[in-house]
Amino acid sequence: MSKYLRHFTTVGDDHIAHWHNEGLHEAREETGPATGQLPHLQVTFRDSLKRLYSSDRFQIAVVCLVILDAFFVLGELLIDLSIIKLEHGHVAPQIFHYLSLALLTFFMVELAGKLFAYRLEFFHHKFEVFDGLVVIVSFILDIVYIASEDAFDGMGLLILLRLWRVARIVNGILVSVKSRADREVQTLKESNDHLVQQVNDLQEHNGKMEKENSKLRALLRQHKIEF
Repeated sequence: MSKYLRHFTTVGDDHIAHWHNEGLHEAREETGPATGQLPHLQVTFRDSLKRLYSSDRFQIAVVCLVILDAFFVLGELLIDLSIIKLEHGHVAPQIFHYLSLALLTFFMVELAGKLFAYRLEFFHHKFEVFDGLVVIVSFILDIVYIASEDAFDGMGLLILLRLWRVARIVNGILVSVKSRADREVQTLKESNDHLVQQVNDLQEHNGKMEKENSKLRALLRQHKIEF
């Protein structure tokens, strides 16, 4: 089952845990013995993009923009179907459409940023690849709609694509929350292992102290000293 579920993950999920664990271990290993200060870790532009795309705030912001985009497309559809009646030549449909196109342009930039940041890792997540295709198809359909408004009517498909993106990104947030919970469990496990190691060290130290105590008692008995 895990063989198939891994395709439903969000790009960057592995990176979050890797960044967290690698940074934690490197910080522990490279702590200076004299000052005890952590060394400055160089962060590249790609690393900054990965952190941005992996953050919950960014994902929530994208969900809000996708929902807003869906409302723009829905508004266009309702106007085209004359459910919302406006005067002929009203600018509202064009405003909705260009706002939707502006949001799609942002999503295209986001997609390009993900390809730059994650590179081949991006294609390991099938839903991310399909989501990128949804963005590209939506962008092309919007451009075609502008060029030939009377000849093309794909608003239903556009809304379906938007709804897919909402469901996809919400799923991504849920996976991100699960990943965070897994990281917290891993952190607690590491803390527990550290405490177990401390207990073992204390037990070892206690054993040594008992041996020393036994030697001292034997020495006192040898010299017939009461205690």
